[in-house]
Amino acid sequence: MALPGAPRSARRFSGLQSKILSLVLIPLLLVTAVLVAAFALGQQAATRQAVAEQRSQLIQARKDKVKSIVESTYSAIRPIVNDRTLGRQAKRQQVYRLLQNVRFDGDNYVWAYDYDGTSTVRGGDAGFVGTNRYDMQDQDGTYIVQDLIETGRSGGGFYRYRWEHPQTGEVGPKQSYIMNIPALGWVMGAGVYTHDIERIMAGVRADANDTMQKSMFTAVLVALGLFLAAALTAAWLVRRLVRPINRTAEAMRDIAQGRGDLTQRLEVTTRDEIGALAEQFNAFVTRMQQTLLDVRRSVYQVHHGASEMAQGSEELATRTEQAASNLQQTSSSMEEITSTVNHSAESAQQANQLATSTVAVARQGGEAMDEVEQNMDNLSDSAARISEIITMIDGIAFQTNILALNASVEAARAGEHGRGFAVVASEVRNLASRSAEASSEIRDLISTAVTHSQHGSEAVKRAGATIREIVQSVTQVTDVIAEISAGAKEQSAGIGQVNTAVTEMDTMTQQNASMVQQTSSTAESMRDQAAHLSELVDTFVLGDDDANPVPHRPAAPSPAARTRPAPALSHSAQDDWEEF
Repeated sequence: MALPGAPRSARRFSGLQSKILSLVLIPLLLVTAVLVAAFALGQQAATRQAVAEQRSQLIQARKDKVKSIVESTYSAIRPIVNDRTLGRQAKRQQVYRLLQNVRFDGDNYVWAYDYDGTSTVRGGDAGFVGTNRYDMQDQDGTYIVQDLIETGRSGGGFYRYRWEHPQTGEVGPKQSYIMNIPALGWVMGAGVYTHDIERIMAGVRADANDTMQKSMFTAVLVALGLFLAAALTAAWLVRRLVRPINRTAEAMRDIAQGRGDLTQRLEVTTRDEIGALAEQFNAFVTRMQQTLLDVRRSVYQVHHGASEMAQGSEELATRTEQAASNLQQTSSSMEEITSTVNHSAESAQQANQLATSTVAVARQGGEAMDEVEQNMDNLSDSAARISEIITMIDGIAFQTNILALNASVEAARAGEHGRGFAVVASEVRNLASRSAEASSEIRDLISTAVTHSQHGSEAVKRAGATIREIVQSVTQVTDVIAEISAGAKEQSAGIGQVNTAVTEMDTMTQQNASMVQQTSSTAESMRDQAAHLSELVDTFVLGDDDANPVPHRPAAPSPAARTRPAPALSHSAQDDWEEF
């Protein structure tokens, strides 16, 4: 859409009329150009085809002519070739004399080659006859004589090659027809130059191009005439179409440049798309009017709600700050409790370790007492065994004494002969008496030792039972201390979690305080935006300016008002905050 301050010419070329004309005329111009180009290409293709056909006809006429000459020449020499009375050499000589003087179309002649490439007939050039030209090549490296012989021996036909013109000395295209003469071992042919055809075709092409240019010029003039007629018709139709749109644009410009009078409506004068546009514009303006009326009422409500939100946010910010301060104090107390509980847990752990060590020592003492008790039992068993042995020794001494007494009696009976034996018996009896006395003293000592050993064993058993009771008691104490240590650890972990939760609550409370402050700022901004939106809505004429009071932009609160203490909380609110 053109700018209001743009020049009239610029708006004319950038308006809807110019765009519609461009939309119509540019495709029309392209179609016209495509048709003219297609016509030109068709004419050019037709001319090129006609020239090619004419050139083909000229070449074909030359080919037919040279074929006719070769066939006529062969008809002339056929009687000689078919004469069975003549040998091959005689036939060759007669044919040579007949063909050597043949001329047509000026300097053109009939030629012949032997199968090995030796020239046998060459018109009036006798010096060329008899030379072998089998390896002769043209400028392109083509073996001409080899191809001529191959074409003739393959059944004959046309062959096109490049050959030097005898008059101009220039190498030009030449068309030949070749026939095979097996009876002579020759291939015979004749050729005509086709360079004059190109000169003829150049004139034909020039005439065809002149005709084609005239046809194209006529087609361009006709196309331009049709295009101008279509352009004038399209311009008249587009102007008639755009005129109501321009009137609608003028009406919309009046609404846009005025005070935004939405009570104004456009006049509907037609029943086409332009009229529908005016009707829809009127419906749009009506809708906008109703919408802006609703917006005005909503703006007042938003402004009022923003004011209440700002006030509530300020009170909530104050309470949140108080809660944050209380949480900080709680966090400090929890840290002290955590430190005390950790110290108690460490002390309980040390006591647990000492009690464990005491249990180990008491168990070792119990094991030592068990060993002492076992040794005392072994000692009692040994003393009983020794008493039995001494009893047996005492019996042996008694029997020995009896035997010694008997021996003395027998020695006395023997008289003088048994005196020495009596002395021995007396000594044995003395030894038996002393043994009996010694065994009696040992028995008394062992009895005393056994009595003391039994008393010691009983004392050791009592000491062992006491040590076992001590081990059991110390074990119970260790279990209790372990439970106390585990409880202290759990209390420390729980208090640490509580401390962490309180710290997180403190952080969240700080964040909530920041968010509340941000909410308060947002509410202030929202109230300002509502006032600004009200000012924008007031720029439109809606038809009921006195229906609702218009909110005004409030003055920014002073810093003292923003930092004033919050009003006293109610008793229930204080209880809630203390519980929190």
